[in-house]
Amino acid sequence: MSTEIPWDASRKEWKPVDMTVTYRGDGEFLARVPSGLTFPMQAPVGMGGQGTLPNPIQYLVGSLGGCVGVKILLALGDNGIVPAGMTIGIHGTRRTTMPAFFDHVHLTVTLQADADDAMVANIIEETLARLCPIAAMFAEVGNVTAEHHIIRSSPG
Repeated sequence: MSTEIPWDASRKEWKPVDMTVTYRGDGEFLARVPSGLTFPMQAPVGMGGQGTLPNPIQYLVGSLGGCVGVKILLALGDNGIVPAGMTIGIHGTRRTTMPAFFDHVHLTVTLQADADDAMVANIIEETLARLCPIAAMFAEVGNVTAEHHIIRSSPG
């Protein structure tokens, strides 16, 4: 499989990522990127968190869904398809030994679009294998699988 991605340079993600994470007390942290954008997170319940904010692992899994979603939308757009909606359900299981890597992550992608089933399957496969770096990182330590469902507005 080729490692070259035929995208305009503006779509490529080669830039370093900088972030500062500051502990705020009571299990809470605040992450800040150089642009000034911030997001809060909290230790999991049982590790000092109160369960009122996402914990770091939840952000990681959410980042997987966001990354996969962005790449799917870009590829669909390249094929002239703009979905009316998309959801990505994610179920992950973790090893019971440390480090507790994800041993299996399964994504269920539901698209509201008039799209060809085989094309969508190929887009998802390419996204998981090489277009979404977060999915590729998950695949380095476990199994990443996906299924998709297409809700069409017209028969076909």
